[in-house]
Amino acid sequence: MLARIREVVSIANGSTSSDPESKRQAIEYFEQLKNDVQSTEIFVSLMTDEGSDDLMRFVALQVVCEQIGNGILSQAQLTFVRNAAIELLRSKVNVPNGNLKSTPEYIRTKIAELVTRLFYVLYQDQWQSFFPDLTEILQIQSLLENPNENFSLIGIDYFCRICVFINSEIADQTFVRSKEIQQKNNDLKDQMRVQDVQRLVTIWINTLKSIAPNKQPDIAIMIMACIGSYISWIDVTLIVVPEYVSLIINYLEFPETKISCAQCLCEIISKKMKPVDKLSLLSLLDLTTKVASFDNSVDDVDISEQLARLASAVGTELTIILEQCNEANPPTEESQQLFSAADQQILLQVIPLILKFMLHEYDSVTQQSFQFISQYLAVMKKMFAVGGKAGSVVAVNSKRQSLDSAHEEFLVSLLQVCFKKMKIDESCTEESVDDIEVFCESIRSKLKVFQDTVAVINPQIFLTNISACIQNLINSADWRDIELVIYQLHNLSESIRNNLFGLPKNQIINSEPSMIMNNFMRLLLDNSTVFQMDSSYVQISFFELIVRHYQFLSFSGTKDELSLLNIFCSPFGMFNKREKTRLRTWYLFSRLLKTTKPKFPISVLNEIVGKIAPLLPIKVYSLNNDGVEEDSIFESQLYLFEGLGVLIGGNTDSNFEILNEILTPLFTDLEACISSSQEQPQVVLQCHHILLAIGTLARAVHSGLVPENRVNNALVSKKLIHRSLIEKFMNIAEVVLVTFSYFSKHETIRDASRFTFSRLIPILSDDIVPFANKLILLYLESNLKMMEMSDFLSFLGQMIHMFHKEQSCFELFNNLLGPVISKVHVLMTQIEQERNGEENPEWNGTTLNKGHGSNGKNIIITDAFRDKMLLKKAYMGFLQSFVTNNVTSLLLTTQGREVLPTILNDVLEYTPQEIQELSVMKLSLNVLVNFVKFFGSGKCTDPEDMYAASIEKLDGLNEFFITKVIPLVFEIPFKPEYKFNVREGSCRVIASDLSRLLLELYLQSGGGTSIDTNPCLKYLTEVYLPMVQFPPELIMDLVQNLITSNPKSFEKYFVQLITNFTA
Repeated sequence: MLARIREVVSIANGSTSSDPESKRQAIEYFEQLKNDVQSTEIFVSLMTDEGSDDLMRFVALQVVCEQIGNGILSQAQLTFVRNAAIELLRSKVNVPNGNLKSTPEYIRTKIAELVTRLFYVLYQDQWQSFFPDLTEILQIQSLLENPNENFSLIGIDYFCRICVFINSEIADQTFVRSKEIQQKNNDLKDQMRVQDVQRLVTIWINTLKSIAPNKQPDIAIMIMACIGSYISWIDVTLIVVPEYVSLIINYLEFPETKISCAQCLCEIISKKMKPVDKLSLLSLLDLTTKVASFDNSVDDVDISEQLARLASAVGTELTIILEQCNEANPPTEESQQLFSAADQQILLQVIPLILKFMLHEYDSVTQQSFQFISQYLAVMKKMFAVGGKAGSVVAVNSKRQSLDSAHEEFLVSLLQVCFKKMKIDESCTEESVDDIEVFCESIRSKLKVFQDTVAVINPQIFLTNISACIQNLINSADWRDIELVIYQLHNLSESIRNNLFGLPKNQIINSEPSMIMNNFMRLLLDNSTVFQMDSSYVQISFFELIVRHYQFLSFSGTKDELSLLNIFCSPFGMFNKREKTRLRTWYLFSRLLKTTKPKFPISVLNEIVGKIAPLLPIKVYSLNNDGVEEDSIFESQLYLFEGLGVLIGGNTDSNFEILNEILTPLFTDLEACISSSQEQPQVVLQCHHILLAIGTLARAVHSGLVPENRVNNALVSKKLIHRSLIEKFMNIAEVVLVTFSYFSKHETIRDASRFTFSRLIPILSDDIVPFANKLILLYLESNLKMMEMSDFLSFLGQMIHMFHKEQSCFELFNNLLGPVISKVHVLMTQIEQERNGEENPEWNGTTLNKGHGSNGKNIIITDAFRDKMLLKKAYMGFLQSFVTNNVTSLLLTTQGREVLPTILNDVLEYTPQEIQELSVMKLSLNVLVNFVKFFGSGKCTDPEDMYAASIEKLDGLNEFFITKVIPLVFEIPFKPEYKFNVREGSCRVIASDLSRLLLELYLQSGGGTSIDTNPCLKYLTEVYLPMVQFPPELIMDLVQNLITSNPKSFEKYFVQLITNFTA
């Protein structure tokens, strides 16, 4: 058996050459052994056998640890394991010459874990002498008397490891434990406090006194770890006595133990205490003096980090004292004295040290100070803040005390440190993108928060110092300085925008901060040195600043605005040699113009267009194997067309001939594409890009011409748009149609054509109708895909919305409604055929398990079904546009009546799967309710429909609705195949819509109380409900509620009726 286990371990570990199957079998066999209690003795023997190698011993220890932890061992087996562990420890301690390294560290750690597992299950009852026995076994009992050298270094090594493991097991708060385990852990800690903690502390302290730190640093480090981990739950007075504290602090003197000692001290001072006791402890330790005595320039980074963390911890604990004193209600003389003493320690001892660490060259050291600075500034906000928005939490809670010189000096010093650390490091170059990004996220962003907090505490200090910082650097030739200037200008502007200065709203624009910001923006624009800097960080941040904070640009006229645009149109910006900068500037150019909408004469526009013209040619370069363009800049080029369109639309001369300068090259390229003998992918893609560019330009011209809040107002657009512009865009529409006709089989061209037409609509208004007629016909002749058809239906809905009051539009849709509906059905049929072709829908789709809440039904959602629902949703949205825009009379015209039965069937028939699609069902039922409302009687009764009066009544339509709608209203909730559960939210929504549908049908059938005169009531009571064996008393109750209830009451009644029947 032993030989077999050795072989299995060797195979599983890969020590021998074996195939994967053998390894798998070995691992499975090994797992079986771990769960077999009969294997415990075998693994214990392997654990203690001198012939076992380190790997075998480690595996054996691991198995036994797991068996103890899993609770599968009997009491006798636990006793057996305990005795074996004791003997194993004795053998390790009695190594000749006491060589600590004779056993690898990972084996020592695993032995310590085994002993800890035994402690956890035996200490309370069977092994209460655990720690006395351990000191004897490990030969360290002499340390209980006094410091001496007559103890085993190996023994104290094991003892410390076991202590650390025990704390991790019973006191570590990292993991969430069950209530039962947490209670046992608490009981173990209580028992240790009573019986053994004093013994542990004595051994730790006497060990520290007995060893030479520079000779046994590992032992000292483990002792520090023990003290630091136990201090949170043992009596602090066991450790915090002058002698012991002095002993521990002395270990800061040695490089090998400096980090562990600092960590230990952090844990000690973080111990929860009363404020007065904590202040006494910190005064006793006087850690800031000790830390300040070290020369951090010679320490390595890890040591500096830990010392900075220690200094910050001292400051944080003092800040907690301040917070506790502030919370005293009512404040007492003692709390005020305590507050003053703690604050003085912070200002005189902690702050100088913290600011020194913040200026450290390594950011990881700087970061250690952030927690303290953040907490202390929060206290200062409560004491001194005079800024912040009126009514904000800060403004309301501040005591608004006068800022004394000591705190003022701290704020000024903090700002100066922030300014220095915010600068990109000298070691970073343009290529250090990742390093700079990490710096901005981890350091600069936190320092900005500190700046903003200072601004709230004392706006004048912030304004004075940040102004001096910007003024000192704005003429520098170093790109890092200018980048910092721009960043600080952004911060200053944001502080004004967020009103950190606490100014009344009506005074902000003329306030001192705003005036200073205006001045600095002017200085920046006039600084020619900036525009000669070859740094993408300066270039991009400059344009970001200008665009985001343009309101601080005090232009005196067109000349200044043109100067700014010339900066954009220079090698510093839009013609930059770096693509990253170049493309970003194109976007910012468009954003600036869309925001400011400047007005220039045509002469100026000619100059601007001439400068940007070299960037406008649209080219398609290489395509990958998927036909996707590689390294495309086209999407960024669209921003150029957008920006130019805004400028042209807003020109002061109302002269739009300049559009030819942009459109003519595009038309020429389109003509070349159309004339191409082969429809290569590059050619088609170039046509697509050109059409998108034209559509983007059209939309932007309209945006520049019409005020932002009137963009969708057709009357305003007609008034402002000149006939010359309309003629140009009619020419564009014709060009789009020609392109479409040549490339109609390409989906990208169809999409681009629809995109462009959508953007021509606001400009051309009803002049677009004849062009739209041709476009729609071309679309209907094309082989459209589902998503295309959905987008096309949305486009048609837009047309109806824009021109529903135009006779030409009414006639257009009157003629095209039939072909459009027919096209929808063709696609629906194709999708259905695809669905039927899915031989195994469970694999091609997604199974939705509705569970108990939906009667345990499983719905198979295939790709084809999903496509059908998306198309139906678009189709219903198209029909809803008839209702929303008051043109339902279209469905009752001579041509409309031909397609009306098809449309009505589409909104009256549903499959069980469709019932589960809430968004589609809700839209579809809403369409049906409105159809019944507006022409349920056979006559169009919509008072807003301007064509209703000219449409004759359609006889028999009311009877059709009655015979179709009433069964629908009752079959959906009651037929088993629909699996309708009204307790589900989605089904409840549908039930509410069905109640609206039934009530509307009753009203459109004449309303009233007489069953004989209302065909809806007559059909309900005499035909349908008796046919489905509805109880007579419920029939009369339903009719009574239908006659007397308002919509809300009837909805409630109907939902309850369904609930009662399906319970």
